[in-house]
Amino acid sequence: MNIPAPRIYARMAFYVGTALAAFLALAVGSVALLASAELASYVQTRQGPLGQEAAAVLAEGGRPALERWLAGTQVPAGATVFVLDAQSRDILGRTMPAYLEGFVRNSVVGPPDEPGSNYRPVRLAPQIIGPDGASYTFLVLPKGITIWGSPAITFGLILAALLVVGTVAWLVAGAFGRPVGELQTAVRQLASGRLEARLPAGITGRRDELGDLARDFNTMADQIVGLLEGRQQLMAELSHELRSPLARLQAAVALAAHRGGLGETERGRIEEELGRLDQVIGDVLRFSRLGSAAEIQRRLVRVGELLADLVRVEQIEATARGCELRLDVRDNPTVVGDPALLRSGLENILRNAIRYSPPGASVEVSARSEGGMALIGIADRGPGVPEAFLQRIFEPYFRAPGSGGPATGTGLGLAIARRVFEAHDGTVAAAARPGGGLLVSARLPLADFA
Repeated sequence: MNIPAPRIYARMAFYVGTALAAFLALAVGSVALLASAELASYVQTRQGPLGQEAAAVLAEGGRPALERWLAGTQVPAGATVFVLDAQSRDILGRTMPAYLEGFVRNSVVGPPDEPGSNYRPVRLAPQIIGPDGASYTFLVLPKGITIWGSPAITFGLILAALLVVGTVAWLVAGAFGRPVGELQTAVRQLASGRLEARLPAGITGRRDELGDLARDFNTMADQIVGLLEGRQQLMAELSHELRSPLARLQAAVALAAHRGGLGETERGRIEEELGRLDQVIGDVLRFSRLGSAAEIQRRLVRVGELLADLVRVEQIEATARGCELRLDVRDNPTVVGDPALLRSGLENILRNAIRYSPPGASVEVSARSEGGMALIGIADRGPGVPEAFLQRIFEPYFRAPGSGGPATGTGLGLAIARRVFEAHDGTVAAAARPGGGLLVSARLPLADFA
């Protein structure tokens, strides 16, 4: 089974990916902007002449003069100046940030130079030398910026994250939340009996799973409306079909009462109407039961043998009406289905053809295999059906105007036939026959012996 790619998840992934890219862009931009603003005074101090001034003061007055100079020097607000001895201690006794102590000791101040060695390790801050040969490290640090960044940068990142998350939430709510809400409302409306409930084109036109679901909902709602309307029509037609024989029965009983007993004519009439009532009720039961897949007992069925037996049985009625049945079976196709149901469906079509065939005409029954399907055709030379009604003749109780012929059936024969073939994954259709008459064609999948 081919499962289509989940388009809705691809859309959500696109939103999330776009959100991450936007967040990274905003984060980098905000960090660069805020950091450049906050580090401006630090860079100015580091690149300024303070280090040279400190070296001159140390050379002239030693450490005491350097301490006085450091305590009284105005340093820009964005920077802090430390002067560290060989043990990485500030000469004014100020405490270094704990997270910087190891870094400063190893990479900024560094180990003492080895006597007599011409190698000097790289240090990340300038060194100034006193008159006594003692070396000091001149270290400039940005004020307010830690290893975790500054409060302004943290605030900028949080603001960027909230902006991106809010935008994505708004997009997701508009793209998924609103359609789901409208679908839920439509489902509740339909469940409450509002059969006109449908989803708008804005949702059904989507090209993702929500659009598929919306289209399926509208299709389901249309089918429910069609089923309910069909049931109402079925009940109305059934009432008419039952009322007519009941009225004739009442008339026959009244006539018998008037005469003081049942004569042969009244008895025959009552038996005929009772038989018609039994036929109507039986057809209604068969029609309703065909909606259940559990009623179908599937087995191998040879279509040619089924048609031959059916033609043999119906030949009696065809002879009584003055017409002839002709059977043409090629390949004797085999299908999988319920023999009783298939016989019932084909019997209804064949009887309908016999009923409308004029005396001296022939009804042609054929079967063959083609393209993995069993093709069954029943053709007559009756009055035919107008093209506009060829599809409707399979509806319950529908009679095509101008079709002529005796209206002796229950009006469910072709409707039962259609349900039989659809229950077997087949189809049935009617077409005008060249030269006059009607051709009813049924298609059933061939049995797979592979």
